[in-house]
Amino acid sequence: VPPMPTRPVVRDAMFRLIPEDLAPNRVYDLGCGWGTLIFPLAKKFPDAKVIGIEVSPLPYLFCQIRRFAQPRSNLEIRYGDFNQKDLSDADLVVCYLMVRPMNPLSDKLGRDLKDDTIVISNSFALREWEAEEIEIVPESLSVWVYRYRVGNTDI
Repeated sequence: VPPMPTRPVVRDAMFRLIPEDLAPNRVYDLGCGWGTLIFPLAKKFPDAKVIGIEVSPLPYLFCQIRRFAQPRSNLEIRYGDFNQKDLSDADLVVCYLMVRPMNPLSDKLGRDLKDDTIVISNSFALREWEAEEIEIVPESLSVWVYRYRVGNTDI
């Protein structure tokens, strides 16, 4: 999947879909790319451990350099395939991927995540999951942003 930055208006929609009362301990950005979500997430949730996972070497290195320039004590960038990582401690998962990786991700999240974990996906739905809420962003070619809650889906 080529790393594509999340447009600010779409990022804002994703953040609006995060429940206001959510106080996560662990947040994951799957395929964190250039860091357009992970750095704002670390700022929004200073008491949470915020973890970005990226498999592409160049964006991974870029995020590591950016982390030194914009330090966040609660931010960690991991190199590797998120499909091979344990996500069972997640309270919030965000992603902006493509159709192809979303299919196996649907199964993985269904196995790994505990009830009430929030999943926010930019543009691509999780196969066989029922979205709890959808926001359409007309300023960005009508991008759809999906919010799921584990245990509140038909998985």
